Amino acid sequence: MVSCADNDIPIYDTVNGQTLAQFSLTTAVLGTPEEGASVDVDVTVTTKTDSERTITVAADASSTATPDQYTISNLVIPAGSYSGTITISSNFDAIPESGTSVLVLNLTDVSGSNDIVFANSTLNVEFFRKCPIVLADFVGTWSGTGSWSEIFGYTSEIVTTLDSEGNLLMNGIAFQWFQGWWGEVIITNEPVKVDVNLETGEFVIEDQFYITSTYNGAPQPTYNLSATGTFLNPCEKTMEIFPTFNQEGFVFSGPEFGGPPFLETVVLD
Repeated sequence: MVSCADNDIPIYDTVNGQTLAQFSLTTAVLGTPEEGASVDVDVTVTTKTDSERTITVAADASSTATPDQYTISNLVIPAGSYSGTITISSNFDAIPESGTSVLVLNLTDVSGSNDIVFANSTLNVEFFRKCPIVLADFVGTWSGTGSWSEIFGYTSEIVTTLDSEGNLLMNGIAFQWFQGWWGEVIITNEPVKVDVNLETGEFVIEDQFYITSTYNGAPQPTYNLSATGTFLNPCEKTMEIFPTFNQEGFVFSGPEFGGPPFLETVVLD
């Protein structure tokens, strides 16, 4: 016969025992529009008390985010609870216009906790500006590197406009490659219509008429253009485009001739 004492299972003391404290996340990314943004992060502990406890955090010296770029609030674990939710809010005006900044936040203490130890005690929060995509703001001349720029130093100048229905149009894509390495003279061309996802910044140009040309004075079959692309950073007005030509069924985008895929990376002037 086995006594109850022989089967005793140790019971953790959730009031007076050692306290393990940790963040519920180790990373967070906070794209920030003009009105600001915030993220909630739980701090969990293995003990509880009858009174409210204060969570203490500190920015690590490795942080690139400055104190004016964020605020931290709700640094409290309620009485009788095993967790509290802190809120990290970001300030659009203080975040750099380009690139990102990172807050490295260390969890350093929870008041009223016995013999505290930590796990997942460092949280990395990345801040960047997030601007809305308004097509009217993307009208103008874009300049940058053109297709095969890495080989021939080609540049690109793309002009964007809006049609009467508010659709975005582009013109000038891969002109320097077309008239340079390809060696044809553009006689006429039309801007192409662009379908833009206003949430993601990704866009598509469906196959459509683009160019008529001559080679050594001889008229050539017409060219259509299609493409995919992305407005990489709407705040900075940068975009990349991967164009594809279609000359009456002969489709090419760069590798067909032993070169890299066509890519135009441009910034609004």
